Amino acid sequence: MKWNWSLADRRFYREGETEFRNWDTGTPQNGNCALMSTSGLWNNTSCDDQHHFICYDGKQVTNQTYVLIQENRTWIDAQSYCRQYHTDLVSVRNQTVNTEIEKKISLRGLPVWIGLFLDSWRWSDQSDSSFRNWHSGRPSTDQRHNCTLVSSYPSSDYSKWINHPCDYNFPFICYEALQLKRQVVRVKMTQRDQHLNLRDPAVQDAIVQEIRNKLKEQGLPADTKVTWKKQPDGKVFHKEEEGSPKKEEEEKKMKKRMMTKRELYVKCSPYISLFIYINNLYWSRVSQFN
Repeated sequence: MKWNWSLADRRFYREGETEFRNWDTGTPQNGNCALMSTSGLWNNTSCDDQHHFICYDGKQVTNQTYVLIQENRTWIDAQSYCRQYHTDLVSVRNQTVNTEIEKKISLRGLPVWIGLFLDSWRWSDQSDSSFRNWHSGRPSTDQRHNCTLVSSYPSSDYSKWINHPCDYNFPFICYEALQLKRQVVRVKMTQRDQHLNLRDPAVQDAIVQEIRNKLKEQGLPADTKVTWKKQPDGKVFHKEEEGSPKKEEEEKKMKKRMMTKRELYVKCSPYISLFIYINNLYWSRVSQFN
């Protein structure tokens, strides 16, 4: 059993943020879903209880990052609402976020669901994704229902999950492991960028996001991973003197390269080095019983 956040995208969290907790004294105890009290402390209770809840909005649907929904819903129904109208139930990643949500709910006098849940389900490939998409009222507590189906009925519950005994025969979907391609891209900062503080994490994040957008325009998958590459001395940025033999040699090599749909070609000096992991996804055939 492990506590997970409803928002499963690992790129959303900085190091250690998935493990942040702010439990009240004596908790957690019984109950698989977490809520925050008006004091900012967390408690766990049955996921079937009904409470107000906080959605995280990363889609710019509103001008609010954290949206208080003043409707009583179960945890699963609250999750479905947040995913439909915003992004997901809120992930409380650090004390700053915890304090912001505490201020939002303190005047209401009622606790709210957050996106933390206790889960015993595991993926067969042992991956650690916390994404869940259960049908309302699922998973059932029947100990025989230990495997999961995706609903294919053309209704509002299409693609929702239900648990079922494992010894029944159904169609199934296979997949092949992703093949990862790693590539280093060098980016040149121009004179108009001289005002930027390139050691500022916020500036670094903004540059990486811009590169992700460019890669997406070139046809790369939206989940392409872009991270900074640090040199052996621990630094990311290294200024190279003009006219150095190493620089001239590298520029000659770069001129010989061709730009393809699946790589970003940049004629530049090595001011910034990046690792780009390109996921080449291969779809496998869906097997079906006759």
